[in-house]
Amino acid sequence: MAVLLFPDNTVLINFAIINRMDLLERLANGHGHWCATVASECDSSARKPGLAALADARGIFGSPWFPDAAELQDTRLLREELASPGDHPHRHLGEAETLAIMIRRRVHGFFVTDDNDAVRLAARNKIKVVRTWHLLKVAAKREWVDADALWGYTQTLRTHQRGSPPEVIDRPSFDKWLAL
Repeated sequence: MAVLLFPDNTVLINFAIINRMDLLERLANGHGHWCATVASECDSSARKPGLAALADARGIFGSPWFPDAAELQDTRLLREELASPGDHPHRHLGEAETLAIMIRRRVHGFFVTDDNDAVRLAARNKIKVVRTWHLLKVAAKREWVDADALWGYTQTLRTHQRGSPPEVIDRPSFDKWLAL
């Protein structure tokens, strides 16, 4: 079975903002994982106002995956591809670490992020990517959340400047996106 690997906090924060870590757990269905760097980032983010729900992530993803020596070397190289001049040394570390682990271990799974730079690097390495909106759409298709609730989540995430589904500008375009 394919696993969901979370290379950063972007999607986790979105589920915390809408207060639906329970839905994320249901979507992961025991197949969600994260690396050590992301687990640490999540712990730090959980201490920020409005993100306490992130503390539930440890129960969803369990013990983090730790990179071996070869994966650490690959992590450094991949991080360099993501980094911009002046970036903090830990910026993009989770994405790079997750990709290194996925590539070296030949993990059959999905790279779950909303970070566009990480999406591009994953695609270059032939890693399948899913975003917050893919997961929420799956939840709607499985009838774990109805369209009105999902529209509410969209509005909440927009208010927090977390984006919206592709090409969705209003409720009619949302309904059209959801029907695809």
